[in-house]
Amino acid sequence: MELANFIPGKGFRKLNIFQKMKTSGLIGLLLLVLVYGDDATRKPNFVIIMVDDLGMGDVGCFGNDTIRTPNIDRLAAEGVKLNHNMVPAPTCTPSRGAFLTGRYPIRMGLASKLPNTMFGFNTGIGGMPSSEITFAEMLKSTGYATAALGKWHLGLHSFSFGHNFEFHPLNQGFDFFYGTPLTNMNECADTPNGRSSIMSLWHDFYTVITNVTVFLYSLVGLLRFSRVVGPTSFKVLLLLTTIIAIVAYCMPYYNYRFECVLLKNYEAVEQPFRLQNMTLRLTKYATSFIEENKEGPFLLYLSFLKVHTAMFTSKNFTGVSKHGQYGDNVEEMDWSVGRVLAKLDQLELTKNTFVFFTSDHGGHIEEISIEPGREGEREGGWNGIYKGGKSQVWEGGVRVPTIARYPPLIPQGSEISVPTSSMDVTPTLASLAGVKIPRDVTIDGVDITKLLAGKDKAPPHEFLFIYCGPWIHGVTYRPKTDDISYKVVFTSPKWTPDTEGCFNTWLCRCHGEWVDHHDPPLVYDLTHDPSERRPLDPTNSDVRKITSKAIEAVDIHEGTVVPVINQFQRFRVGPLYPWLQPCCNFPLCSCVEEGYENWDLVDF
Repeated sequence: MELANFIPGKGFRKLNIFQKMKTSGLIGLLLLVLVYGDDATRKPNFVIIMVDDLGMGDVGCFGNDTIRTPNIDRLAAEGVKLNHNMVPAPTCTPSRGAFLTGRYPIRMGLASKLPNTMFGFNTGIGGMPSSEITFAEMLKSTGYATAALGKWHLGLHSFSFGHNFEFHPLNQGFDFFYGTPLTNMNECADTPNGRSSIMSLWHDFYTVITNVTVFLYSLVGLLRFSRVVGPTSFKVLLLLTTIIAIVAYCMPYYNYRFECVLLKNYEAVEQPFRLQNMTLRLTKYATSFIEENKEGPFLLYLSFLKVHTAMFTSKNFTGVSKHGQYGDNVEEMDWSVGRVLAKLDQLELTKNTFVFFTSDHGGHIEEISIEPGREGEREGGWNGIYKGGKSQVWEGGVRVPTIARYPPLIPQGSEISVPTSSMDVTPTLASLAGVKIPRDVTIDGVDITKLLAGKDKAPPHEFLFIYCGPWIHGVTYRPKTDDISYKVVFTSPKWTPDTEGCFNTWLCRCHGEWVDHHDPPLVYDLTHDPSERRPLDPTNSDVRKITSKAIEAVDIHEGTVVPVINQFQRFRVGPLYPWLQPCCNFPLCSCVEEGYENWDLVDF
């Protein structure tokens, strides 16, 4: 077969069909370069979505068939599911520090020996050190616009006699921050739910305060009666006692104002913040940031306050699910993810945007409502087939629902079942953006770009260590020459009988009377027993070898850990520095964000 072709100055000549195909191919390639050439040379945008306390079984594409998550399911269908993605610590603050830096939390002092491994007060002085290098800092150094929205929970101020914001997101690589420096606590609920996460720990609060006040006044009077102090000192002590009493009695009233603060960059714009429309506002800020930076490149870190208690939803998502308030929360969060994806589609940015969706740890088993009319209703996540939950070494605590989408790289509808880590995000983003990681920093995560692309099937990690506080409770082991993943458990929490949680302490603790030490360690075949129901025979020679290799790996890893300042020391995490409290209009500390006074409609 032959076709005629016109050649300027020479008239027509005939081309063989194969020559025509070759010519057409070159023309097509040229057109592709013209159309997509800019995308090929542009750096990718990044949208990183972090959900708080989302369980492995809360999402449709990970096995839930009653909570509706069509947008997250779409993300999985267009990208890859990471079925065995793990966090290095199953509580908020240490997990998030590791996620942002690619480093085990113990390396930055985020490994607490205290029962609570989080920052609970805005007037503490602990946080993720500003010397740590986040993926936001790496990307910002090469021209990325960066924003963090929602929950931070990595500290605010170090010690100073004024606000220094050392641990603030704007000092950790982000250009813009809109969210809370702490977390979503029960004090922040829009309507009373019968409890508060801090004050409820002291059921006889007013009785104790009254007794202490009477004691202090009596002591001051006795000191004056015995002439131990003079008239001037007596008046000073009397004034101090009165101030202490007033502050103590007012604490329950002001506590939610102190804890529930909404910041816009450095400024407190709402206090206490209103939860009901918080997801709407975060979504509006997220889509606006994408719109404003559509020319790219940009990094958006969207860190939901959901699905952590207190439960909250806007009017359109109240009572819509089959799973009470918790289901409503998941479905509203999914809606928000959908609006962000829709904005990328609208601006034709989907092709050039890497989207990563994950949770900071497993669902919180011990969260049970005591609100009148809802007593006993589950308010924590579902971890599917996986045992345990938040704050536990078991898979339900450390295995998290994770999805990545990047059309130029990741095959649609693919799955990865080898162990990966949330710490892999930092080196992977650096690789995709062409950023060099500083050589003088120990990065525990690895670049999984080829794994995501399906070009490399090899497990990126041979060993992944599971921390509870400063202690390693378990090791996930994937031999280089085997296709089975093992779990070696040295220490596990003592559950409340007939449950998989620690209901007496609200969260499982890491040491002492609250844990069991296993000698020999428990060993599980996670590939064939992901629910960790059948420990392998410890007398088997192969099992002993697995245990031995895990112990050896722990020794080697611990040898690389350099002692640093513990950010969870009592004098750091306690509310001991009141002058550091964010306050929008001292002394009332009460305000509503301008423009959102009664806003509960979707207009974006």
